[in-house]
Amino acid sequence: MRYKPNVMEMPREQLKKMQMVELELLLELDRICRKNQIKYNICGGTLIGCMRHGGFIPWDDDVDVRMLRKEYEKFKRACEKDLDTSRFFLQDFDSDPLYRWGYAKLLKTGTTYVRTGQEHLGMKNGIWVDILISDGIPNHKIPAKIHQAICFFLRKILWSPVGAKVSENVMLRFWYRMLSWIPRRVPVAVISYLARRYNFDKCNTFRSLTFPQIHGLKKEWFVDLTEMNFEGHKVLGPRDAHGWLTQEYGDYMKMPPVDQQTGHNTASYYDF
Repeated sequence: MRYKPNVMEMPREQLKKMQMVELELLLELDRICRKNQIKYNICGGTLIGCMRHGGFIPWDDDVDVRMLRKEYEKFKRACEKDLDTSRFFLQDFDSDPLYRWGYAKLLKTGTTYVRTGQEHLGMKNGIWVDILISDGIPNHKIPAKIHQAICFFLRKILWSPVGAKVSENVMLRFWYRMLSWIPRRVPVAVISYLARRYNFDKCNTFRSLTFPQIHGLKKEWFVDLTEMNFEGHKVLGPRDAHGWLTQEYGDYMKMPPVDQQTGHNTASYYDF
């Protein structure tokens, strides 16, 4: 039977409320990082919004930050003593046995946000900030191509329980169903191996292993940081934000057509 997606509409005033919860999460992450000398940087649409709007893109519905693997491990240890667990939850492979994404999330406790098509996964949910953990890419062309292919399959394996449900093509649904039989511990182990094999000292460019990405990110973008104004608060971003965003998006200061000014997440249910 074909899956019929349920999408709960989010009026603009509700989106603004969601953004303020995400800002609270971002400031908590920033607080812990500054206290423990941990390097992070805003990225993606959050960095575009910072450069173009001084805060959120008006229609954006999430916050993205990046950390090198070694910085994320420091952040994870810092959260054990500094995170207010009555208000926040750090979600990754270790803290949530049902979690399937290769990046981490900082969730706001007491909120609900169930992504459309993911209702059956059973993992913890809520309003979140994505923490895109970045690992090295091999410096030479052929190993880099092999690495890219492995990352592609890791992402598909982890996403397979969703793909088996929501894919429009029957053969794709069958393929994802086959992939979903692979235990989660298998891609998790491969991710752990790649993270150790290609670390900060050995590599010149970086990526999130299970996140779609065309270009490698320069080492300097993770270590040469500056304070940036985001919704009236100081957060950390790459000093060469223009270089990063130009590589990723081209003319990032140009506003998209009105019909493309929408968020990219949909929920079957949310509650702030």
